[in-house]
Amino acid sequence: MKKKNKKRNVLIAIFVILFIIIALISGAIIYIRSALKPTKAFLNGEICEDGNTPCETTVFIVDDGAYGKSTLVKLQENGIIPDANIAYYYNRLISGYSFVAGYFEIPHKIVAEDGSSHPITLEELMEFLSKSENAHQDTVVLSFDEGDFIRAYAKKIAENTTVKEDELLAYWNDKEVIRSYMNEYPFLTEDMFGEDVKYYLEGYLFPDTYEFFDFTNCDEVTRKFLDRTLDVYNAHKAEFDASKFTTHEVFTLASIIQWESGNAEDSKKIAGVFVTRLNEPEVLASTVTACYAFDLSKDQCYEVGDNLEYTHQYSPYNTYTVQGLPPGPVCCPNETAIIAALNPDDSEGYFYFCADMCNGGTVFAKTYAEHEYNIEHYFLACSE
Repeated sequence: MKKKNKKRNVLIAIFVILFIIIALISGAIIYIRSALKPTKAFLNGEICEDGNTPCETTVFIVDDGAYGKSTLVKLQENGIIPDANIAYYYNRLISGYSFVAGYFEIPHKIVAEDGSSHPITLEELMEFLSKSENAHQDTVVLSFDEGDFIRAYAKKIAENTTVKEDELLAYWNDKEVIRSYMNEYPFLTEDMFGEDVKYYLEGYLFPDTYEFFDFTNCDEVTRKFLDRTLDVYNAHKAEFDASKFTTHEVFTLASIIQWESGNAEDSKKIAGVFVTRLNEPEVLASTVTACYAFDLSKDQCYEVGDNLEYTHQYSPYNTYTVQGLPPGPVCCPNETAIIAALNPDDSEGYFYFCADMCNGGTVFAKTYAEHEYNIEHYFLACSE
C-alpha cells in the first residue's frame, strides 16, 4: 500500500512539475508575442507630442550615433514598445535593421496601396526608423551664453527649431516633468520647487554650444542641456557632497557669481564675499538679482548697472531688499562659477568688491571706506 502511495506521489510531483514548465513556457511565449508588437497605448494614439489623443503619428528622435539598442531602449522609455531587450534580440537575430539619426513621425497604421490599413508591427516600426527618407535630418548649431537667462535660451531655440518659446518655458517650469528627470540627473532636487521660484530649471541648463535637429521637441532640447550639466556635476561630485550648501544653493550662488566675476581667481574671492555676507545681518546686494526680479534682459541689466532703479523695490529675488540667497538661480552659470560656489575663498575677510575698469579684474575691500576709494579710483576713474 505504501509503495502504491509513494509511486502515486511521484507521478503527481512529475505532473505538477510538467504543468509548471508548460505554464512557464506558455507564459513566456505569450509575453514574447506581446513584446513583439508596439504597445497598445502607442497603437491607440495615446502617445502624442502635444498630449492630445488620439493622434495618427508619434514624434520620435533617433539621436546621432544611437543606431542600435540605445534607440530601442528609448522607444521603451517613451512607451512605444514594451520590451527593448526582446526587440533588440529579434532585430539582431532576424531583422538586422540599423537606425538612422533624425526626427521621425512614426505612423500608428500602415496604409497599403489598395487603401486598406493595419496597425504597424514592430518589424515595420524598426524598418521605418532605418530609412533616411523618413527622417528630418537638418540640424542647427546654437551657442548659449553664460550669465544669460533661460527665457533668452527659449527664445533662441524657438527662432531656430520647431519648438515654441512658450511651450518650452512651460516645460521647464513643470514640476512633474522635472521630477521625471531626477533619477537620471541627481543635481535636480525637490529644493528647486520653492514657492517663489520663477523658472525651476533656471541655472541648471549649462551654457555651451549645442547641435539640435531643426525638427525637435522639448524633451530632446532639455536633455542636451542637462547632459552637459551632469558632466560638470559628476566632475565635481565630491565637492558638491562636501559643500555646506545644498545643491540648489550651490547653483543659486553660482548664478550670482557668474554675473559679478571676471576670472577664476576673482570668482572664488567674490564667492567668499557673498559667503561672508550670508553669515552677517547684511544683504548680498547683487545687481543681477534685481534685474531678474523685474524681468529685465541681460542687455538692459548691463545698461543700467548699479544705478538700477528697481533695487529698492521688494521682490523675493531682489537681494537689495531681502537677506540671504534668492529662491533660486538668476541666470545660467558656467563651470568656473560653479567651482567658485563650491570653493569660496573667504580667507581675507573681504566684504566688498567692484570691477577694476582701469586694469581689469576685481578689487576687494574689507571696509566701506576702502570700497568707496576703490569705486572712485578703479571703477569711476576709468569707466568712460
